[in-house]
Amino acid sequence: MIRFGPSGIPLSCKGRTLEDGVEDVHKLGLSAFEVQFLRPKVRTRPVEEDEVGLKAKEVPGKFIIGVNRGRDYREIFVEDLDKELEPGDMTHSVTGGVSEDFYKFPKLARLSKEIDVKMSLHTPYYMKFTDKDTGPVEKSKRCFRYGAIMADELDADTVVTHLGFKDEDKDIGDIEEAAVENLRELRDWVSENCENEIKIGIETQTGEDIYGNLDETLEICRQVSDTVPVINFAHVKVEDRYPLDDQEDYADIFDMCSNFVQDEFYVNFSGVEERRKNECRMTPIKRGDLHFEDLVGYLIETEENINIISTSPLKEHDAMYMKVIFERIYTREIGKELRREREDE
Repeated sequence: MIRFGPSGIPLSCKGRTLEDGVEDVHKLGLSAFEVQFLRPKVRTRPVEEDEVGLKAKEVPGKFIIGVNRGRDYREIFVEDLDKELEPGDMTHSVTGGVSEDFYKFPKLARLSKEIDVKMSLHTPYYMKFTDKDTGPVEKSKRCFRYGAIMADELDADTVVTHLGFKDEDKDIGDIEEAAVENLRELRDWVSENCENEIKIGIETQTGEDIYGNLDETLEICRQVSDTVPVINFAHVKVEDRYPLDDQEDYADIFDMCSNFVQDEFYVNFSGVEERRKNECRMTPIKRGDLHFEDLVGYLIETEENINIISTSPLKEHDAMYMKVIFERIYTREIGKELRREREDE
């Protein structure tokens, strides 16, 4: 099955809650939704009187990731999400964005299943797994764990992340070793603390100071089980190693990734304009240098399940545009095949 959907709540959505976004995606005829978990902040405060007796994960408007009588929230105590709050407890909550709807996530998980909208979650865009035991790395690990908890409650099967920046003074072998070590740690944490099976999706990136191009991503996936490549075709195009000029080029990319994908490919698509070497700007599909029609040829011939997320500035508009183009070309090809069959008779 080929699914299309936006990255984040649709621009045309009148409401700005996650529930509004899921319902709008369905009304637009789309069937995938990548939840954007951006710029998280943690607030520590005493439990309020009207929260006493509630489970931590049931507190309205709060995404509580820790409960104790201290102020250190460097570790997440997942078992505390089921703890009934008591007077004197200190709660540590992630604030801002979709996290404020956390107590509604089980309901949203049921809703998305009923209307067949496949959910995934993207962690904050600034992440760093290319070093060991530094402040930015530890912060990135915490943010990933917050995202995994949210994905688990949403019944989403993929948490998408970036690998991060490269330090100029570090050898590429050391960077790879650090990324592998950090992702294995997070994979094991997810396995131990999440009820559902959740894959770590590594989104391909490009840039002279960025680690995580297609080849580097596939090497990490080779060394860390339960990780999958998230193919950002805009970044692949800008890197210039893979031209993406025709259907065969796309087929080659999917073939490279197939060893690490068991049930469904995860793809990001948008237009792209190269600004300078290895740097790009995402654009609406119609304005960019990347032609979706070339990908459609592969989609028609394959029997693979593919989740295509629009990362265009136009979000749901370009998700719908891709769906229309796919259906139009697919219908035309079916018509040609039927005409050939009638002529052969």
